[in-house]
Amino acid sequence: MKQLRNDPATWHILEERARALMIQDAAAITEHGDACLTFHLGDGSYSIPAQFIREVQLLGDCTPLPHTPAFVVGLVSVRGRLITVLDLRPLLDLPQTPLQANAFLLILTANGTEVGLLADVVVEVRRNTDVLTPAPSATAGRGVAWVRGVDRDLTLRLDPPALVADPQLIVNDAAQ
Repeated sequence: MKQLRNDPATWHILEERARALMIQDAAAITEHGDACLTFHLGDGSYSIPAQFIREVQLLGDCTPLPHTPAFVVGLVSVRGRLITVLDLRPLLDLPQTPLQANAFLLILTANGTEVGLLADVVVEVRRNTDVLTPAPSATAGRGVAWVRGVDRDLTLRLDPPALVADPQLIVNDAAQ
């Protein structure tokens, strides 16, 4: 790599090729839409851009954490890594339900943070070209920053980087 950087002509060619590939990728996403994973929580339908989903699996054994907010379900071990499992229901003002034996765990990575989200059902991964409209709760002033909007199928699109950056998710912060 150092040799390539030391040769300005070669480095310029590589930069041009990288720009061309980036433009092609952006055009393909615009034309075909970005891939989104759709899942259900209760009666609601939600989607997350697939680029943030690292893995989908059955929930399995989850160890509850005492004295945590209702949205923190507990911890799971995934191949030796402990992952915090979150239930979005309390954060979205949805009624909580007991953990289902067939619940799914959506392991997502955003902003260098890895968390697991509960899902009752994983529906599909599809290209989505819909223009999102604001979520009704957002227009009523009660919205959350990590809900991007609603597509034509009435599926709420979530924004993982904004979700993991939400100050509500900070538990036992020394500054509190």
